[in-house]
Amino acid sequence: MPEDIAPASEAVVICTRNRPDVLRETLRSVFSQSGAAERPVLVVGGSDRTEATHTARVVQSQSDRGLPVWYHRYSGVPAGTRQRNAGVDLLPDSVEVVHFIDDDVTLRPGYFDALCEVLNQKRHLLGVGGVIAESEGAPSRSRVRWAHRLFLLRVDQPSRVLPSGHTTPAWPTGESDMQPAAWLSTCASSYRASVFDTHRFDPAVEGPSPRLEDLDFSVRVARDGPLAVVPEARCLHRVSGRNRRGTAATTRERLVRRYWFVRKNMDRPLNRLAFWWSTLGQLIALVTSSDPDSRAALRGHVRGLRQAWTRAHPLLGEGVDDG
Repeated sequence: MPEDIAPASEAVVICTRNRPDVLRETLRSVFSQSGAAERPVLVVGGSDRTEATHTARVVQSQSDRGLPVWYHRYSGVPAGTRQRNAGVDLLPDSVEVVHFIDDDVTLRPGYFDALCEVLNQKRHLLGVGGVIAESEGAPSRSRVRWAHRLFLLRVDQPSRVLPSGHTTPAWPTGESDMQPAAWLSTCASSYRASVFDTHRFDPAVEGPSPRLEDLDFSVRVARDGPLAVVPEARCLHRVSGRNRRGTAATTRERLVRRYWFVRKNMDRPLNRLAFWWSTLGQLIALVTSSDPDSRAALRGHVRGLRQAWTRAHPLLGEGVDDG
């Protein structure tokens, strides 16, 4: 397994852990796309034993319908980064484009067609991504206020990486059928297979979301060639509650991993200063917020500041694999 994957020019890799019912809905979405019969799907599972059995059954039920889907149970310590790397290694040499989607995503019609059309027309692009919505309806962006710009937290441009290491998501601007991107989310992104001859997801990155491994990977790829977002390729991120941290832990990890990203990919004095300046802006926002979750987020933010400053986190210690 899965030596019997038929040769194909594109393939889908979905990493999953303990979400068999969520995965079932995602697979239905994937196989509702045009050309699904010629687009193999590899599910790389890192689930616990009982959930792994359930996941394998979900995949087998699709395979029994004659659909091109295979299940591979990852034998190492589960991590999205390691599972994606393993999935890429299992694909046949004929694959030229690798599509990554999360296991809790619903694709809109024409998703893969839109991405592949741009890759075929723009041969210089190394990767493309779709527009991700977290609720029904057209994707939108939150309002960018002067404080966001002042503290280098956000700008009014999609798919940007700011000097502080903060990012903006992709959203449709209505100006073109392709938008240059500084980074791509693995929730909905596709890369030329040749990219993986040089780059891999950092296997040191593990644990529940947020991980920022997609930011790290795509920024490294972008040094070799351009990336883009295709607004016509849209999906709904259903955001499963499984394998996710609470508010305080999420806030702490996001801050520490942002610092890890800056230290690894933008390690210049001005970028470090920009990062710490942005954390001050976030601290002020949390202290003055009336949101019910702000107290927990504030606790996580303070703990994250302490961890980043003292480098008391596995990703910030010496000898971390750069991937």
